[in-house]
Amino acid sequence: MKPLVLNMQAFGPFPTQQSINFTLLGEHPLFLINGATGAGKTTLLDAISFALYGETTGQDRIGKQMRCDHAADDCATEVEFIFAVGEKTYRVMRQPTQHILGQRGNSKVERRTTASLYQLQGEWSNDQSPNAMDWQPLETRKVTEVNKHIETLLGLRAEQFRQVVVLPQGKFRELLNADANERETILSQLFQTQRFKRYEELFKQQASELKKSFEQLEQQKAHILDGSECEDLTQLEQHIADLKPQLEAKQTVLNQLQQQINDTDYQLKQQHTRNAKYKDLQHAKHQQDALKAKQADIDYKQQQIKAAQAAIRLLPTYNEWQQNEKHVKTSQEKQLQLETRQQQQAKTLKVAQTSLQEAKTKLEQNHSLRTTLQRLEELLPTVEQLEGLTKQVEQHQSKLALQEKEGKQLRASYDAVQLDIKRLRSEQLQVQSKIDELPELEVRVQALSEQRKQLLKKQQLTEQATTVKNDQAKLQHALEKRLDDKQQAYNRANELEQRWLASQAPLLASQLKPQQPCPVCGSKQHPDPAQSDTTALVSQHELEHARATYRAAEQAFYDEQTALTKANEHERQLNQQLSEFTDLSEALIEQQQVQLNDERRTRAELLTRRQTLQSKLDQAEQQRSELEHQLEQCRAKYTEVKAQHARVNADLEHLNQRWQQSDINVAEVKPRIDQIKQQLRQLEKQFEQAQHAMQQQSEQYHATRTQLKAEVEENKRLAQALEAAEKAWQAQLASSPFATYNEFQSAHVSEPELEQLNSAVAEHNQRMVELRSMIAELQRYVDDIQPADTEQLTLRLEKLRKDFESEQTQFNQQQSALFNNEKAAQRLRQLATQNKELEAKYANIGTLANLTNGQNDQRLSLHRFILSVLLDDILIVASQHLAQMTHHRYQLVRENEVNDARSASGLNLAVTDAYTGIQRSTKTLSGGESFQAALALALGLSEVVQQYSGGIKLDMLFVDEGFGSLDEQALDAAIDVLANLRASGRSVGIISHVRELKERIDMRIDVHKGQYGSHITTRVNN
Repeated sequence: MKPLVLNMQAFGPFPTQQSINFTLLGEHPLFLINGATGAGKTTLLDAISFALYGETTGQDRIGKQMRCDHAADDCATEVEFIFAVGEKTYRVMRQPTQHILGQRGNSKVERRTTASLYQLQGEWSNDQSPNAMDWQPLETRKVTEVNKHIETLLGLRAEQFRQVVVLPQGKFRELLNADANERETILSQLFQTQRFKRYEELFKQQASELKKSFEQLEQQKAHILDGSECEDLTQLEQHIADLKPQLEAKQTVLNQLQQQINDTDYQLKQQHTRNAKYKDLQHAKHQQDALKAKQADIDYKQQQIKAAQAAIRLLPTYNEWQQNEKHVKTSQEKQLQLETRQQQQAKTLKVAQTSLQEAKTKLEQNHSLRTTLQRLEELLPTVEQLEGLTKQVEQHQSKLALQEKEGKQLRASYDAVQLDIKRLRSEQLQVQSKIDELPELEVRVQALSEQRKQLLKKQQLTEQATTVKNDQAKLQHALEKRLDDKQQAYNRANELEQRWLASQAPLLASQLKPQQPCPVCGSKQHPDPAQSDTTALVSQHELEHARATYRAAEQAFYDEQTALTKANEHERQLNQQLSEFTDLSEALIEQQQVQLNDERRTRAELLTRRQTLQSKLDQAEQQRSELEHQLEQCRAKYTEVKAQHARVNADLEHLNQRWQQSDINVAEVKPRIDQIKQQLRQLEKQFEQAQHAMQQQSEQYHATRTQLKAEVEENKRLAQALEAAEKAWQAQLASSPFATYNEFQSAHVSEPELEQLNSAVAEHNQRMVELRSMIAELQRYVDDIQPADTEQLTLRLEKLRKDFESEQTQFNQQQSALFNNEKAAQRLRQLATQNKELEAKYANIGTLANLTNGQNDQRLSLHRFILSVLLDDILIVASQHLAQMTHHRYQLVRENEVNDARSASGLNLAVTDAYTGIQRSTKTLSGGESFQAALALALGLSEVVQQYSGGIKLDMLFVDEGFGSLDEQALDAAIDVLANLRASGRSVGIISHVRELKERIDMRIDVHKGQYGSHITTRVNN
């Protein structure tokens, strides 16, 4: 990535648009970004980082906080960055969320964050404006999509970019001074090694799951054995073998009982069947008697069916006669309606003929109106010319009046603006005088800030003193307890030692033999040997344990005593430091802060007032110039209108003299023409309406007459058809079984009713046949046998079934026990197999989990091993830079020893000093040496991250501050290191206000700090 152009507007301390063309600095330059503290040097890096990722370099401020306080309300905050990646050129534009004036300019509106990314079509040229080039949009809508495109193009995320391209102020020492855990977090984020951490967790999780599965198998095995009341699988299998013969014997008893139940049940069912048949026979006879009683009703229904069938045969002729009679009535009614309509239409037609004749007569009498109209239209051009001239005269008179009024208003406005200018200038001088009288605030602000720091330090020391006092009380209490423990341990050890010594005499006495010398006194006579007391016996081990307990209690007492002494010394030092801050008072500082805030507020108000007055003065002077111009225009326009008015007025008087020869008033010509035209149009319209009405009524009359004639013919035809149908009906009725029309009507029933009658008769007959057959069949089966009593058989069957159920329950219990035991035995065998499989898996997974999670000799996890390899690559490059800056004295190395068994290893840093040959901590370096080591480490990190980021080439590096801690020789060495980076094709920008750097570096970007914001100039060495 090679930067080309950076444009900023209303960003940071820059109120207006500022532009930096990096291509003007040359090919791979070493340049200085110089400026006073607070001028905005670091803001240039913030702008580049914000344009690319929407984040600043230090992340102390978010995008919407970067808007310049000095920017105009209608000036949008925006950053544009043009850069090249390989042969392609890109342009990214970004605006943060901000409040600026809307298009109407009367109120502020919120603009949301926007971002756009473009690619140049063609080649980049410094001779052409970027806006004139052909940019192809890649993404112009979604901010997140722009961020993804940038990460893809550069191969770096925002945090990687800050470590590789931008080494921010106070940030690039973090990696040097961080502990192993913090360094692990930083490197993991930069190199995206979280996947190795996930491998560790995966192996650990798998091992934990295998162990958990093994424990679950053991729990299942214990649960199964508890349920079977057996201690192991062997005992369970023996129990199964004992149950099988018992089940076989029980099954034989059940089979015998089941056979007895089946025999008794068959006898009982046979007797029940005979009894049921007898009851069915009696019931069938009762049903037959009931059906015979209904025979008379069935005969009547059969007669109804016969009459209804005869009536059905007459229905077609009857329906045809009724239909023809209905058609005749309908036709007669329609003929009557048509006759009435024809009479009404004849009257209407006569009225229409009369109206047409009257309209025609009036239309033929309009000749005089047309003659008058022709004469008036000949006068119309002269009338229109008179009206136009009259209107022009009135308009000129109105314009002259308006110009006179406008001139007076402009003069009054001009005089008022003159007074405003005079007043504003006087007030501006007064405000400037007050600003000049205000004291300098910067010194007081710094002094007050220093007092606050001292007060904060005093508060921290006070809190530390309070904490130390609390710790002293706890230590004193612990010391007293340790003293008691020590005394008790001493008493216990002393007691056991006395008892042990006392137990040695009986021990020696037990070994004495008659006439053998005593090993203590040498006597061969043993008149009163010591007797053993079993309650007082003490072993050597008990005595040694008591002595060790005493030594431990004594050491704990001395440790607590030492800690209390250190706490007392710490309290003394804190009290001594607190005595240096006796004059500090938070109330006094707050009072000074209030006074300072008031003065600062007054100064800000005066500055705002001065700016407001200047703006109003500029506006007033602009308004005065505009009014002078308007007055001049007003005078010229008044003269022009007055001349036009004189010319038009003369033409109007000449035309009026010619019109006086006519016998009609000018104002009456046009109204009279319109009146005559309206009369002529009305007469023509009346004639057309009368003619249309006549034609419409005539057509309706003839159409009705045609319909009436057709309907008369249809009525005759229908009457003939009715007569023929009636004769046919009478003939069929006479030949039918019905004597009269009423008998036919009574016999006629609907199809559902007829079907119901047929169904009732058929059902009755069918039921009679079924009952005769059933009675004959039952009679043969019963054969005059009377019902028998089944109570004894029922009681016997119930007893057999109860005995069977009891035996079956016992059998089921034994069978269930056998099934459960066999199932438990099978499950135990499966668990044993699974257990072996888990042990085989855990042998591999458990070993991997222990190795990858740091349970090894070096206590180095897989993730830290990967990071240590990456750190070695960084340290190789960093040591080359550090050796050049320190004249080959120092070299950065990685500690491999495990100093603390409780923490992981592999990422601790140290330096090797060539002067002493000793490896020591980086924290022992001086301030300048620490900066050199941090810079070397940052440069090494920048190069290695770039190597691991997909081969993306980054042609720019920015280093922010830190050079003030170097002496002249170290500064030269650091600049030489940075200058050497140019050989690898990288441009290096140094951000610093150190004076010596300005003398050493010719090409500069100077940031100038002002009262109303900062601006940028570029100095190029020609």
